[in-house]
Amino acid sequence: MMELLSPAGNMECLTAAVQNGADAVYFGGSMLNARRFADNFAGDKLRSAVDYCHERGVKAYITLNTLVFDRELFSALDFAEELYRCGTDAVLVQDLGLAALIRHRLPELTLHASTQMGIHDIGGLRYCESIGMKRAVLAREVSLEQIRSLAAASGIELEAFGHGALCMSFSGSCLYSSMSGERSGNRGPCAQPCRKQASVSGRPGPNDFCLSPNDICMIEYLDELEKAGICCIKLEGRMKKPEYVAAVTRCYRTALDGASKQEIKQLKDELFRFFNRGEFSTSHIFTDSVRTDRVGSSKPDKNDIAAAKQSYNGEFRKRAADMALSLNVGQNAVLKMTCGGHSVSEKGASVQQAEKPQSRENYIAKLSKLGDTPFELRNCTVDMTDDCYLSAAELNAMRRSACEQLAACFRVRNEKVIDAAPFIKFKSNERTAPITKAPFIYCVVQSAADAQLAFENGADAVAIEPNRILPDELKTLDTYRRNGKKLLLALPNVIITEVQRNYIKGLIESGCFDGAEANNIGQLDLIRDLPVRIAGIGLNALNSYTVQELLRVGFDYVIPSQELTEIQLQALMSEYGDRMILWVHGRVPLMQLLHCPVKEHLKCRNCAWDAGCVTDEAGRRFPLNTIRYPDKCLVRMLNCFPTDLIDTAQKLPKCAGLRLGFIGEAPSAIPERLQALRTAQSGGNVMQYPDSTKGHWNRKVD
Repeated sequence: MMELLSPAGNMECLTAAVQNGADAVYFGGSMLNARRFADNFAGDKLRSAVDYCHERGVKAYITLNTLVFDRELFSALDFAEELYRCGTDAVLVQDLGLAALIRHRLPELTLHASTQMGIHDIGGLRYCESIGMKRAVLAREVSLEQIRSLAAASGIELEAFGHGALCMSFSGSCLYSSMSGERSGNRGPCAQPCRKQASVSGRPGPNDFCLSPNDICMIEYLDELEKAGICCIKLEGRMKKPEYVAAVTRCYRTALDGASKQEIKQLKDELFRFFNRGEFSTSHIFTDSVRTDRVGSSKPDKNDIAAAKQSYNGEFRKRAADMALSLNVGQNAVLKMTCGGHSVSEKGASVQQAEKPQSRENYIAKLSKLGDTPFELRNCTVDMTDDCYLSAAELNAMRRSACEQLAACFRVRNEKVIDAAPFIKFKSNERTAPITKAPFIYCVVQSAADAQLAFENGADAVAIEPNRILPDELKTLDTYRRNGKKLLLALPNVIITEVQRNYIKGLIESGCFDGAEANNIGQLDLIRDLPVRIAGIGLNALNSYTVQELLRVGFDYVIPSQELTEIQLQALMSEYGDRMILWVHGRVPLMQLLHCPVKEHLKCRNCAWDAGCVTDEAGRRFPLNTIRYPDKCLVRMLNCFPTDLIDTAQKLPKCAGLRLGFIGEAPSAIPERLQALRTAQSGGNVMQYPDSTKGHWNRKVD
C-alpha cells in the first residue's frame, strides 16, 4: 500500500496528522525550508516531534528544500548532522550543492529529492540515483503515463502530490516573488504574487486571478497512482490549520484503507468543505485539468471543525504490546513488556502474602489501562499463585515505567561519530584557471534570422530555442560555424513528454549544434555528447558547491542564479570565473507554465512566440512567450522589464562569458545591445537601457 505523507507546520498539526493515520509526516526545522512562515520546529521541539512520530510507528521527514547561499552552508550541514543524530527518517533537499555536501559528509542520512528540484524525466531520476537519493518527489505536471514510464525505467522510489495547493509555475523554476518583491520562492518566504489579481485581458477586475489555479484532489484515483508506480502520496498544507490537516489525512487514510466509491464521494465532499478554490483538479495526471480565477474558500461548519479537533484530542494511534507479569511471594514483582521487536523489564516492590485469593483477571485489567500512552494491550499473561498480592499503586507505577522505557526504545539516536571531513571543495577533473582574456559573447535568440543578426554583430556563440526550427534555416548559419562561431540549442526548463524529448533529441542529433544550454538537471543526459554544455539559470547555481557539482557531472560552463547580488557574484566568480557565464541582458523568465492562461480565457491563438501578456493589479505587463513543441506548448511568463547590466560593464566580475538574451524582444535590440556592450567594455559611456532593471545586482533576496 502507498505511504500516506501528511504536512505539519507546528506540533498541533503534527499530532493531527499522526492521530488521523499518516504513515509519515513532513515538517521543517528552524532553517532552510520552503515554508518559512510556518511555526516549524527547532532544537528540543524538533527532537520531540521526531520522537512523537517514532513512538507511534510514523516516519519523520524533514525539509531542507531551499536554495542555500555559501554563507549558510556551514549551518546547513550542522543542521543536517543534528537531523541525522535525532533519527530523522529522510531529509528533503533542493539545492544540488547542499545535497552533494550532505552525501559526502553524512552518507548514512537518507535523502529525498524535493519537488523543487523539478524531477520529471528519466535523466533527473538517474542523477538522483547517482548521488544516492532514495526517493524523488515528482513535479506536479507529470502525467500518469509518464509516471508508468519513469517507474519502469528507474529503481528510485517515486512520490507524488495527491491533495492541496497547486503552483501555477513549474516548481523550482519560479522567480516571480523574487523579482517582484525580493522574497524568494526558492528560499522559503514566497509572497505568492500569483494568488493576487491578474488577467490576460488587460487590467484585472475583482474576480480575475488568471495565475491562481485550483487545488489538486486525487482521492478518487489512488489505485491508478499506485499501479503506475507511486510509492507515496503526499498531502500539501504546512501552512494550513490543524483541523484541515486532521480532516485531509483522515479522508485519505480511509480511502487508502479500502473505502467504497460511495464513501470516497462523501470524503471528497468533506475535503471540498474544508478548503477549495472553486473546484478540484487532477492537475496534469490525465490531461490539463487546471482552472484559474478561483479564490480560496474555507467553509467547514462547526460540526466539521469539532469532529476534526476531537480526532486528535487524545491518543488514538496505538501500538499493540504484550505484557507478562511475574509474581512470587517474598520476591520482587517483574513486568516484561514487548512491542515492535523491543522488550523491556521493570522490577517492582516485593510481593506480599494475600489475605484472600487474588484474581489474575484483576491484574490484567489494571495493566490494560494504558490511557494516553502510544500502546494498547494485545496479550497479557500473569504468572502467580492465588496468595500473591501487589497493591494497585505499585502495579500502576510498574506499568507507567515499563511504558516509558518501551517508548524510549523507539526514540532513535544515531550516536555514531561522523567523519569530520575537511570543509573543502571536492576534487574536480579540471581546476579553474586565471582569466587572461576578454569574455566571449553568448546570445540566446528565438530564430535562425535572429541568430544570424547576433553573429553579424559580434556574438561568439548563439543559442536558439527549439521553437519551430527548420533545418534549411539552420544551414544558413554553417558559414559562421566554419569561422569558429558556436551554434547552440537553448533548452527550456521543461521537456516533459516523450514526444517533446524525441523532438529535442532529434535536433541534438542533427549535427547542426555545437552544444546546448540545459535548464533542468535531467537534461544533461540529452546533451552529454555535445562539445559545449552550459548549465542555465534553471539549475539554480546559488552557491559555489552547486557550481562545482554542475561542473563535476559534466557541464563546461555555469550561468549563476538570478538571485545573486553583485557582491555574491564577485565572490563566486573569484573562485570559478573561468567556468562562469554572467547574464548581462534579457527578460528573466519568472514562471514556466504548462497550463496556458491565454488558451483558458481567450482561446488558443496558435501563437509562434508572443502569446500576449499578463497584467497584474499594479498594471505591470508581463509578456507570455511560448515554446511550441509538436504536441503542446510551454508558456513562459517573462519579467515586465529586461534585466540589463551592460552600463556597469567595467564593474562586472571577471568571467568566461557574457550572456545576452533576446527572448520576447524585438530583433532591433540585438545589434543595439551588442554595440552597447562593446562600447561599455572599451570604456565608453553607456546609459542604462530604457525601462530596464538590474534585478538583484544591488538588492538581495530574503
